[in-house]
Amino acid sequence: SMNASVSVVCYKSKVLSNGKSPLMLRVTKDRKPKYVSLGIAIFPKYWDFEKNKPTPRCPDKELIEKIILDLLIKRSTLLW
Repeated sequence: SMNASVSVVCYKSKVLSNGKSPLMLRVTKDRKPKYVSLGIAIFPKYWDFEKNKPTPRCPDKELIEKIILDLLIKRSTLLW
């Protein structure tokens, strides 16, 4: 099948020098995940790991959600 699922994940196993973890676009195709960096890092405490989105108290919540949305729209039109 050619369908791919796309989600945004906080890669908390990787911690940058500022204590933040990178947000990654996870594209799963044929059960194989591929990670693409979003160029954004976030403190894991501001990330909802169940819903895969910033928590309501995340300082840059609106900006991060806008970047994620823009990327998801772009990716869905040019997925492979």
